[in-house]
Amino acid sequence: MTRDDTSPADQELLKLLHDRDLATSAARLERWRRAGLLPRHARKALGRGRGSSSVLDPHTVEIADVLARCSGQGKDLRATVLAWYMRAGTPGAHSRLPVPEPPFEAVRDALVWALRRSPVQRLIEQARRAGDDTETDALYADADKYLARSVGPFGHPGRMREALLDRSQDIQPPPRGGQRSMVNLIALLGLPLGEVSGESFAQAVTDSGLLPGMDGAALAAAFEQAERDGTLEHMLRVARQHDAVAEAETVSPARLARARDVARVLGFCGSVYLLHGFLLPDTPGQQAIRARIDELGLGEAAITAARSVDKVDAANVLGFCLQPSFGHLAEQLDEVMTEHMADVFRRPGEPDSAEDFMAAWLAAVPDAAQR
Repeated sequence: MTRDDTSPADQELLKLLHDRDLATSAARLERWRRAGLLPRHARKALGRGRGSSSVLDPHTVEIADVLARCSGQGKDLRATVLAWYMRAGTPGAHSRLPVPEPPFEAVRDALVWALRRSPVQRLIEQARRAGDDTETDALYADADKYLARSVGPFGHPGRMREALLDRSQDIQPPPRGGQRSMVNLIALLGLPLGEVSGESFAQAVTDSGLLPGMDGAALAAAFEQAERDGTLEHMLRVARQHDAVAEAETVSPARLARARDVARVLGFCGSVYLLHGFLLPDTPGQQAIRARIDELGLGEAAITAARSVDKVDAANVLGFCLQPSFGHLAEQLDEVMTEHMADVFRRPGEPDSAEDFMAAWLAAVPDAAQR
């Protein structure tokens, strides 16, 4: 479609997007329309014998805005839809109006697509197919490779912060225990009984935050007792029947919206938690959030949510946030976040503006970055 055949309403829309520093094209607008994501313009009669003209709806402008922000060269439209879904309902970057909701069927299709191609889902399926030691060894090797690429090597943010501030030591980010725990959790969901020890099970569960407040030694003992009693096999059979893709295919709008709320709480708190390790000026509000995350054993899950909230990886985050246990955990984090929100980005005794706070953070970074 050339500029000459672009309707006046599309020309106006493209100009508005350009004014917001969003570059797109008439061809891309049409692609979004064919996918059912962008409404077509309404027609307005010009009077007897004068035909009609297209009319730009302000709601269409906001949809095009979020699509332009979530799109990228060569990016699958389903990834764009997931990123849009995670922004929906929040204030828009330009207008501050709430970002509109995408069509739910497009969201559900995108979620199923993303989960099917998820490396974690593929690893679980690989574990379920493993029939001998060679295939089991291949599973562990593949899982280690994936997690080494996808999981940041920063360890607990408090340790990272200490390393950055201590001039006497070289900065060597500590290993992250959750990586091996995730491998064990994947193995537990797929490999035959006996491949994962009670100790490894306990570490995997406590690191994942699936059973907050549980003592690792007690979990390991319960696992081994269930193995001796013969009840473990039944429990694992039930867990292995869970199919994240099948669940996504039938999830309701209300349930997925609840999972998104949970993911947002985890993502915000995880960002605060993670950025402490990168010298974000500390405040009582941040301290309260970090303390509750550590108390609940949610460090790994919160950081994952923070790093994935507007990417294709958001599908994995939405998948585990569909589970009721994470909803209960997010409620506890939300209580702390609400109580301390005024103090999250304000230092004690100082009427900080956002600009002052950012200036203090940027001033703390150069020396550590240079090191």
